[in-house]
Amino acid sequence: MRSILALLILAYLLPILAAAAPDEASGIVTNVVDGDTFDLRIDKTDPRIIYEIERVRLADVDSPEMSTPDGPPAKVFATDILLGKKVWLDIDDKSRDGRDPYGRLIAVVYLEDRDGTINTTHPFNRLLVDAGHAVVKDFTNNEFDPATWWEEGIPQPELSPVPEISTTTAKSGQFVGSLESDKYHYPSCRWAKKILPQNEIWFSSSQDARAAGYVPCGACKPP
Repeated sequence: MRSILALLILAYLLPILAAAAPDEASGIVTNVVDGDTFDLRIDKTDPRIIYEIERVRLADVDSPEMSTPDGPPAKVFATDILLGKKVWLDIDDKSRDGRDPYGRLIAVVYLEDRDGTINTTHPFNRLLVDAGHAVVKDFTNNEFDPATWWEEGIPQPELSPVPEISTTTAKSGQFVGSLESDKYHYPSCRWAKKILPQNEIWFSSSQDARAAGYVPCGACKPP
């Protein structure tokens, strides 16, 4: 009876443990796009990996755009720490295929210690925030809780507000954005068409979009 009970407990715990695995994939960083996005040449793979080099977007943090004064310093910080280094990914299990509407893997990123073990106490997502190169945005449509990145007793940064869609607001307007991104688009934009319906947020003007913390899409170039 005890062995059966133990198996049942194990069967219950395994999905929970798998959901928080810091080693679902790994690889060498080959390119840093900006503070919160980079390219990874995969060596340890996961069923959700489909390319030899995958683009990774840090979960629940937001760095300044490269077009702003604070963008390049954030990229330099990320480059110094990540470029040419091996990192490990905990890929989001809640979003479809672990990806955002732009096809990037959504992940908490872990560095390797000198002895080759994974540093699970200080994910790069947290390091970027601690260094002042990103703000925390706790998106509810992924599995992660940024509060767990800081140990008990260590002050946590304030959360940057995440825009919410009112259930009474019709899904129409001059521009559309995604709750998983910080870009706004013309509705006809090829990237806008990739936004999942439940993630859409609509704006009546570019001023409204910018006030909510969104920036223009580089493809369709709205005002």
